[in-house]
Amino acid sequence: MSHPGRPRLRSQLLPLMLSVLLLPGAVLAQTTFTHMHMRVPDTAAAAAWHQALFGVDVVERGPGPAVEYSNGLIMTLLSEGETPPSQGGVIDHFGIAVDDVGATVARARELGALIRTEPQVGVTATTIAFIEDPWGTRMELLEDPVYKGVNHVHIMASDADTVHAWFLAVFGGQDIPARGKGIFHTILYGDVWVHVSEPAEGTPAPSRYRSLDHVGFRVPSLDALREALLASGYEPYLERPNPPGSDLMFFEGPEGIHFEIAEVVAP
Repeated sequence: MSHPGRPRLRSQLLPLMLSVLLLPGAVLAQTTFTHMHMRVPDTAAAAAWHQALFGVDVVERGPGPAVEYSNGLIMTLLSEGETPPSQGGVIDHFGIAVDDVGATVARARELGALIRTEPQVGVTATTIAFIEDPWGTRMELLEDPVYKGVNHVHIMASDADTVHAWFLAVFGGQDIPARGKGIFHTILYGDVWVHVSEPAEGTPAPSRYRSLDHVGFRVPSLDALREALLASGYEPYLERPNPPGSDLMFFEGPEGIHFEIAEVVAP
């Protein structure tokens, strides 16, 4: 996945990775997925559409309704003006594991989805398909009996090696190259994967204000994460309390990946 003439930042990031391992309360191996946030013109309609397709519950999680899976939320956020589709952005799509991709594609077609690919053999699953909801959010449907619900978040970066190394340095996670079969990077956070690959052409746009606006993670310590984040050359643009839950941190990382980070709430 490396490219001639492109600087490999693994060696540059190694000191940062080692320093993170030594942080008190380090976030490594404890980062977990919490949500994806879709930006849509009608939050209730978008949540209802996803509920109808996937048979999940709608819950109120603010600022708009969300659909709830066993391992995370797909949330809604009211768009402000024109919202470009997720494809073309650095957060390209998320994956949902279903029992039958063919049946789900048929149901999605009835609900007005754009069918980007019909069922086919995938990299991490025997059967996959790509669809796009009526508001421009791209999704991969896949049959994965192990990683159910929200299966993965796919980052499309102009330099996949650098972004992959950055994720490991700042968030830790289980780096399992075999799953991506040399086609893309695969890192496991709890029971949700992050895939990182490069587009066939073009430069992906920052995700903020697109139909897939940001991804959410939970970490044991925002202080530890902030230290790792600053060491990697990025900084939060907002930190705020989130009563009665944990404090929140927002930042834009490499290539404009937009993040919302929550801290684990003490029992």
